Amino acid sequence: MRSGAAVPGEMTAMSSRIDTNAGETDPRDLAARIAALRQAQVALSARPREQILAVLADAVERWLAPESPWFARALQLLPAATGFSPAMIRQALPTMLAPLRGDALAEILATEVGTRRGPALILHVLPGNLPGLAAIPAALSLAIGSSAVLKPGRGDRVFPTLFAASLAECDGGLGACVAAPYWPGGARECEDVALATADLVVASGDDETISALAARARGRFIGHGHRISFAVVAGEVAGDSGAAGAAAAALAEDTAIWDQRGCLSPQLCFVEGEYDTACRFAAEVAEALGPVAHRLPPARPSAAECLALRRFRDDAEWRRLAGERVDCFDVGAPGDGTVVAEAAAGFHPTPLCRSLRVQPIANLGALAALLTPVRSWLEGAGVAAAPARWREFSVRLEDAGVHRVCALGEMQRPPLTWRQGGRPRVGDWAVPERA
Repeated sequence: MRSGAAVPGEMTAMSSRIDTNAGETDPRDLAARIAALRQAQVALSARPREQILAVLADAVERWLAPESPWFARALQLLPAATGFSPAMIRQALPTMLAPLRGDALAEILATEVGTRRGPALILHVLPGNLPGLAAIPAALSLAIGSSAVLKPGRGDRVFPTLFAASLAECDGGLGACVAAPYWPGGARECEDVALATADLVVASGDDETISALAARARGRFIGHGHRISFAVVAGEVAGDSGAAGAAAAALAEDTAIWDQRGCLSPQLCFVEGEYDTACRFAAEVAEALGPVAHRLPPARPSAAECLALRRFRDDAEWRRLAGERVDCFDVGAPGDGTVVAEAAAGFHPTPLCRSLRVQPIANLGALAALLTPVRSWLEGAGVAAAPARWREFSVRLEDAGVHRVCALGEMQRPPLTWRQGGRPRVGDWAVPERA
């Protein structure tokens, strides 16, 4: 049995008492924890990669197994900690872990890393918009022989701590190489300690935060800033009632998962054809969002979000009264869904909380021209098109700067090979080979 291993399906007494709401760390405690991570990494660097991958695979399967105590603990804690409904956590959290299953880790290391190893210590500055985002960076760091500091965002202080504890339960040596200390964003003293001691910083957040952290990092820095995703519906799909209904249901699901808080959540949908075709499709998406709101209740919008949604709806109504071709479809309460059909195409984000713009486009060439000014913002595109046109869509969208093109309904299920922001998933983390 591996060091620190536990009986499958059981949580140790220590791990069951993990305090996921522990207070903020202080600079001296953070420095001590980082020193311990560096010491533990010495032993990690001597371990065969195959052995590390086996432990990680075991940990992930324990999370995803039926009746998993780790998943049950997350389901107990995350709704109150994040605002997401239990139903949303139950359905969406597994998608954060599933990319690590099977041979996915070994395959991406073979493709992007080869025999290279990682730096001694990687600091991951995680966003707080979605729970579960700590799993992949933690696993990839350990897989390349690096210790990892998982700095949680304010909106998800629970999952990073739970995942680190689950690794420790599977293997004490591996668990000693991961820590999830929390300090508020902008807490200068803790940030100074972390940025000064990390060999590599991988950060996600808004563009201003990324720029500020990059300027202060001692080692290498990789930043993932603001990104937006969208959907495209081909004319042959929009013009077929059965195909259009299926595409609308798939888009409603993609829009509802995580209440559009992720960079792969669609905010706009472009429909090949005239305005009337786009408007009919918008109505179908709104109709599909209703049952989804019952099955996956949305998080309660904040006062600011409610105000933004009201402005989004009111703006559409005022434009319609002023003579513009605009229609607004309200699904129900704020957060259940709002779909606005607009005759004039433009790449304008929405206030999120399951809100969507649906616009007509003449063809893919017109869409490419529309995307050109916002190329640096683009991340993913969900597509509904006939099989014969898939290559045409993929090529045009990737040429426009989209980093993930997939079928509608799959936007929130990216594989481990997804090149977020166009960067390798882990290849940039590894230390370059010496000449």
